[in-house]
Order: sequence, then structure tokens, then C-alpha cells
Amino acid sequence: MAYKFLFSVLVLVFANMSFAEGDVKASSSVQSEHTVKVPEQTPLPENKTLFKLVGFGTLGVLNSSQSSGDYVLDSFMPTGAGRSDTWDTNNYSRIAAQLSAQFTPKVSAQMQVISAYHSDGSYQPEVEWLNMKYAINNNTSLRLGRIELPTFLDSGNHDVGYSYVWAHLPTEIYHVLSIPNSDGIDASYRTQLGDGRHSFKALFGQNISDRPTSTTTSKDMWGIFDKVEYDQTTFNISYQKRNSSYQNNLTGISNGWYESYDISLGMDYDPGNWFFISEWIQSQTRYKNDAMYFSAGYRIKKFTPYFVHSQNSAGSYLSSSTQNGSFVTRPIKSQRTESIGLRWDFMKNFDFKFQYDRVTLSDNSNGFLINVPTNVLLHG
Repeated sequence: MAYKFLFSVLVLVFANMSFAEGDVKASSSVQSEHTVKVPEQTPLPENKTLFKLVGFGTLGVLNSSQSSGDYVLDSFMPTGAGRSDTWDTNNYSRIAAQLSAQFTPKVSAQMQVISAYHSDGSYQPEVEWLNMKYAINNNTSLRLGRIELPTFLDSGNHDVGYSYVWAHLPTEIYHVLSIPNSDGIDASYRTQLGDGRHSFKALFGQNISDRPTSTTTSKDMWGIFDKVEYDQTTFNISYQKRNSSYQNNLTGISNGWYESYDISLGMDYDPGNWFFISEWIQSQTRYKNDAMYFSAGYRIKKFTPYFVHSQNSAGSYLSSSTQNGSFVTRPIKSQRTESIGLRWDFMKNFDFKFQYDRVTLSDNSNGFLINVPTNVLLHG
């Protein structure tokens, strides 16, 4: 029999935009009532430079009925709601700024800095994106630097809570692949094929995720991606492959290098008054598991009630592995979540959200709870 616990959230999110300019006059992007996307660089005449500054942030509080572990929205967070604190403000609260610069009609740059709760318990700002872009023509471009990974429909806006209807992105699927960016190069090409508008991307790079107790390194990372817009429907397809290594910083023990790949599919249908969105991912290293979610909602003026179902599989080993003569096991993190929520767009560039989640842990699983006492299995 599965084990259930509940948590609720109250979130205020905002996205404000301002810009500074050189010689040329330009108007800043205006967000729609229900969604905001990170603005693209604005074309400008020769010998002109345009700087654009975008700011966004979230204030939120999380409550959990689980007292034997902490519920967290990001695998890097050291504490959450539950065992450490009945009420938690760290999971949601963040503030960020993005600076874009258009140096010539073909050359531009982008930097995004975010202050959020980190694995060391601080809010130390960090550079999430920093890249240069060269537009070969209107449909083809190259970027070099730290670049976002377009794994999911909302990967480019995962820190911008205002850009999606929910209080938080579905935990089960976004925990499966928590690599947010790549240090390397990518190429983009946009074209019209039939009635569909395709945005193809190819990427090569690496990522190093440092935490106080561990370091995860991904090298020789490459991927191909396609986002298709067809009438009121958007599809996202991605395939990624990399060599990965995990090191325990407390013991210095590493599990060596192993090959990983991920494939994901997503669909978003939004005719205006209502929406349906669903995504699926399969991740394979020495261990293979799947995750998915689907969500629907209906817009009533400034209010959007919605529902979300998300789940991830218990997974299975592709082959056994040993380390220093001992069998290496992986904790089962299977769970599912049913959520209901309400978004209220109470003023321009601001919204308020309430979400109630019911989390069910699978057999022999602590799900994605952290800080569970040693040798304690909440369901098994």
C-alpha cells in the first residue's frame, strides 16, 4: 500500500522589464496576460548598440505534512518543508536579472544571473547563462558560452515562475534531468516545413555541478532538439548523450565514467481559454527510468484553475556495478503527485498562485524526500 503525504504552497511571482539603450530608440517587450517569455534580441540599424535588462523573481512559502523528510523542488537544495521546517520559504524564493546586448545586426550577447537557494545553504548569485551569438542569417545562428539546455518545453524559462501557470514545474520529471545548462556551443536553424514552424538546435559542451558533498561532471555532452509550432500546438523533441561521473567529496570516491542518454517528448495545446500540456522523458545511465506529467486548466478572466498529474517509474538497472568490491545500489525514488491549483493575474506582470499537492510514495521508496533519517524507509 502506498504512503501519502500532502503539502501546499502559496506563491507570489513577478516579472518586470526595463532597458537601457544606446543611440537607437526601441520599445521593451510586453508580456501577455498569462505568459511571459525571455525576450529575444531586437534587430537594430548598423553601428547601433542596444542593451536590454530584464528582471524577474518569486516569493513563496511551502508547507508539508511529512515530518520524517524534507520535500524539495530541486535536487540541489539542502533543506525543504517537512522535517527541517514545517514552513519553508527557500524552495521558491529567488530573484534574477538578464542582460542582453545587441552589438551589431549579427552579433549579440546574453547573461543571466540568479540568486536562489543553493546546496551550501546560501543565496550566492551565480551566472546561469553567459554566451555570445552570431546570426548567420535570419534563420541560422551560432552561440558560444554557457547555454540553456532545451530539454523540456519550459527549460528556457524554468526559473521564471510567471511564464507557466503552476506554482512549480512538475517535480517528478524535472528531477530526472537536473542539468540546466551547457558550457560549449550550439547551432540553431528555423524553417517552415508544411504547416509547421521548426526550430532545430544542435549542441555540444559540458556541465559540472558542484555541491558541498558531491560533484557531478558531464563531458562530451551533445544533443539535438526540435521545437515545432503548428497552429495552436507546440511540440518539443530532444535527444542527449554524454559521459558522466559522480564523486563523493567527503570520501573522494568516484564511480568512474559511464555513458548516459536522455530522450524527451512534449506537447502543449493552447487555443486561448484552456490548455493541455504533457511531457515524457526516459533517462538511461547504468540505471533506466521514465517520468511524465499531464496538466489541464481553464482561464476565466484573471483566474486559471488547473490540475496536474505527474509520476516517475521505479526504474531498473541495465547491469550491476561494483565499487571497491561492493555492490552499488541506487535508492528507489518513485512517486506520483496529483495537484490542483489556482493562478490569479491580479495586476500587470504579477500573479498569485495557490497549489495543493498530494504525493504518493511507491513501494520501498522515499521518493524525492531528503534528510530522511539513515536506514529509515517511509514506505516499504
